Amino acid sequence: MIDQTAKLLEYEGCQSAFFSFIHRKKIQYHVTTAFIHNPNSLRNRNDGERLFSKAKAIFGELCVYSHHDEQLLDDIKFLYNRGVSTIGINGGDGSVSSCLTAIAAVYPKDALPDIAVIPSGNTNLIASDVGFGRRDSEAMEKLAKPQTLSHHRRSPIRLSWPGDKNRPAVLGMFGGCAGYARAVRIAHSPTVLKFAPHDLAVFLTIISSIASLFMKKTRHQWLNGDRLSWTAKTVNGAVQKRERSFLFLTTGLEKISHKIWPFWDCENAGKGLHFLDVDSFPKDLPRAIFNLLRGKAPLWIREHPDYASYRAQSINIVTDSDFVLDGEVFSPAPDSRLLLEQGPSFRFLHD
Repeated sequence: MIDQTAKLLEYEGCQSAFFSFIHRKKIQYHVTTAFIHNPNSLRNRNDGERLFSKAKAIFGELCVYSHHDEQLLDDIKFLYNRGVSTIGINGGDGSVSSCLTAIAAVYPKDALPDIAVIPSGNTNLIASDVGFGRRDSEAMEKLAKPQTLSHHRRSPIRLSWPGDKNRPAVLGMFGGCAGYARAVRIAHSPTVLKFAPHDLAVFLTIISSIASLFMKKTRHQWLNGDRLSWTAKTVNGAVQKRERSFLFLTTGLEKISHKIWPFWDCENAGKGLHFLDVDSFPKDLPRAIFNLLRGKAPLWIREHPDYASYRAQSINIVTDSDFVLDGEVFSPAPDSRLLLEQGPSFRFLHD
């Protein structure tokens, strides 16, 4: 009787191990794709239900009609419970930022879904680097078979407020403060948005910043910048800056629209967030703008004391300025502190 029981247990153990192995293989090879559609994004408003209807026919109940951040977390939980391993996001930078934040809150860090960004927003900086590239019927069919697609890996910015534990962290791909926050307020005005479709709004943001420097009423205010100090952790150790900044920018992307690229430090490729800090009343500003708007960083600007660019795993900032992340404006915390960190690594699919 003991021998029979032992044999039975041994058989059940082997059977359990076998089915566990099969289950793991199913998880490894089974791909379930979902589609998140933001009807408020610019191109989706213009298209009506055209793209959503195509996606609904392919993805069925996994095609989520979502435009409220309060509901988004529940939508992501629904997709996670359905075993979704690939998520297409049909929207602009703000939609992608909100989705990444919700996904990171729901999915385990070592089992994040693949992301496909369908460019449909007023600003599409993220799509210009890691976007899917298409938004037609063929794109939906390809998205349904993500194992055939190529991918890029990117780690978003994780923005948090260390002194405010009740304020949840958010993820995003492009952000900044000081002069950038001032310019975004201008670019977000109804007049600019009306005539600035897609990522052209970002270009106008930069132009509005430059124009303000030539107006006597605003020149001193803009050049004086904002109170801003930071300490950054890089692969080569800590670097820091005190007092004030005219402009602060950071990104987890590797390129942005119109060949603009105001960052350098190529020696540490892939090792942290890019960021640029420009001192208040910076010298040689017109010449610096001319180069950075063309994606150029000659030796003189790299060695200039008023301009600093690094790659950092984390940046502790103290500032009274708003911080803008993927178009959303966040007010400063009561203690003026915020923390930028390299977020989890996502695979972004492209055709």
